[in-house]
Amino acid sequence: MSVPLYVRLLPRRLVSRTLGFLARRRVPRWLLQRVLRAYCKGFGVDLTEAAAPLESFRTFDAFFTRPLRDGLRPLDPDPAAFLSPVDARVYMSGPVEAGTILQAKGVPYTLAELLGSADDAAPFEGGTFVTAYLSPKDYHRIHWPLTGSVDRIRHLPGDLWPVNDRALAGVRGLFARNERIAVLGRTSSGAAFAMVPVGALNVGSIGLEFHDVRTNRPFRRAPRTIPFAPPVAATRGDRAAWFSFGSAVVLLLSPAAGRLDALEPGTLLRVGRRMGTLTLR
Repeated sequence: MSVPLYVRLLPRRLVSRTLGFLARRRVPRWLLQRVLRAYCKGFGVDLTEAAAPLESFRTFDAFFTRPLRDGLRPLDPDPAAFLSPVDARVYMSGPVEAGTILQAKGVPYTLAELLGSADDAAPFEGGTFVTAYLSPKDYHRIHWPLTGSVDRIRHLPGDLWPVNDRALAGVRGLFARNERIAVLGRTSSGAAFAMVPVGALNVGSIGLEFHDVRTNRPFRRAPRTIPFAPPVAATRGDRAAWFSFGSAVVLLLSPAAGRLDALEPGTLLRVGRRMGTLTLR
């Protein structure tokens, strides 16, 4: 199974940036409402979960990054629970072995490439990972899965391949090739964790709640590491980031931090539900 030729030939970054630009533009209400209703019907969006009615949105991007109604995603009360940060389905999960993880069955790639640093990858050897995909119908805000702190982020510009099943099987190292932001931090016990939102075709941008780093710029730039002194506080359940269209998130726990559950591909995740166990001291 391979990526269609037209996707390979497509100017993926330009297309994604253009669609992101259009999604943020205001259009006549009557036209936007027709587009949104067709989108919801086509992708099966559950509008009963939205905090605001469809008629209140003035841009497609505002609708796509819509908040949920209060109390709709209760947090697991166990402080040792590693919470799902997203509404999504699992692509892959498992151990970090010899510095590699899987993007699809039989398709490994290196953690150093994903994080943009061999030094940052080292603490995760022997740890666990989960990769989760957010579909066009999903809630697209990302929440903190634990309470801890963020030492630094690394913006890694790159390509914008789609992250569907065909691309995962046909583009080696896809998650390490696409534009992404590696969020690197510590649990409350001081052990390493990472959360990596990965861009994809048609993703206008990845946004962070705690920094104004901009993705999907007109020209590719060198990777940039942004340290935080003091570290940024992360509180389980609070909003951390968002996508301006569907993509994927890679989650990593070092052995000292705890363990993510071994989840079957296709497992549905919901914000606030347990998907692993933290080591608390």
